[in-house]
Amino acid sequence: MGFLDKLKGTAQQAVKPGAMASDRDKITRINKTGVQMSATVNSMREVGTQFGGGHQMEFDLTVHPDGGADYQVHASQSLHDATLQGIEEGGSIIVKVDPEDPQALLVWGAGS
Repeated sequence: MGFLDKLKGTAQQAVKPGAMASDRDKITRINKTGVQMSATVNSMREVGTQFGGGHQMEFDLTVHPDGGADYQVHASQSLHDATLQGIEEGGSIIVKVDPEDPQALLVWGAGS
């Protein structure tokens, strides 16, 4: 894919803000109705930075639901330094999980 193809793709994304609105709605729903759970960080890596100082992170997690079987999730999320503080591979974190889709979650912060 050449530079102009990438430029066209970026322009199309700007013209179709529905995808961003959908993501925003999902994040809002998880913030309001998400179930807090603990998870273990199996791996994490920064894949980019966001304007304003956010770090685009990818995580492979094991989620530990209360009274249920552990399960694996791959998540991508933009996080600021304050939220990333204390999060490390092998460590425990807090996540908020969408009750309608256990694969959809937000990394909330380091666990205690």
